[in-house]
Amino acid sequence: KNGLSVESYWGDFVVKTNFTESLDALTPVDLVIHSTKLYSNNESLPLLKSVIGPKTTILTLQNGIGSGAIIAGFYGWGKVLQGATYVESVIKSPGHIQQSGSMAKIEFGEKDGSVTTRTRVIKDLLEMEGIQTEISNDINSTLWAKMVSVGAIGTLLTAARSSLVELLTDEFGANTLTTVMEEIVAVGKANGIYFPPNVVDEKFSIASREAAEFKSSLQYDFNNQKPLELDDILGTVVRQGLDKGIPVPASMTLMSVLNKFKKGSIS
Repeated sequence: KNGLSVESYWGDFVVKTNFTESLDALTPVDLVIHSTKLYSNNESLPLLKSVIGPKTTILTLQNGIGSGAIIAGFYGWGKVLQGATYVESVIKSPGHIQQSGSMAKIEFGEKDGSVTTRTRVIKDLLEMEGIQTEISNDINSTLWAKMVSVGAIGTLLTAARSSLVELLTDEFGANTLTTVMEEIVAVGKANGIYFPPNVVDEKFSIASREAAEFKSSLQYDFNNQKPLELDDILGTVVRQGLDKGIPVPASMTLMSVLNKFKKGSIS
């Protein structure tokens, strides 16, 4: 009832719009931005049916690499755009978001890499102060490149119960982080994914520069005894690595450490 309060790098504001607990009373919309937790897809996606019309596009900004295919299974690829977000933010309290740093970017694109009318229209719609947008010509590589950071850093911080600053100054932390990143890249390459040269060095360098401000949503959920997006992020990499015979021992160890927590609080 009080709107969504946001503290941001560009200033504080309150978003006041129409909020609803049920989509059934709504009519079809032009754009759905789907950003629920990955483990909620089977519950959330059928609820979108009432707002999906002939011209509706669903832009998924979920973590991981498989969200687009899951949504396409419900509504077809013609309705789906895949995207990745780059932003540091935390939930301070219900209805109160705190964002830090000058990066708040959305990179999205068509499955086949083409630039279409809808990608241009959505880019123009989203482009404003506080949001940087980019149309990707290889969205699968974009998602995998983000996975190198998200899958490695968030999972390792959660397993280590550490901040990124603490991890990078630990005797073994930096080496473990780069090892997990390298495993993710190896599995991606086995799937035909292109990575920029020195992608691990680049991601590690960015993480080091932003360590003081870095926040992990996985670690936030763990600390608040919420379910974890474990299976759909690093778990996907581990399963694909095993299927393709790619060694992923460090990633598998992290999965083993956190597996019993993935449904939230344990007794």
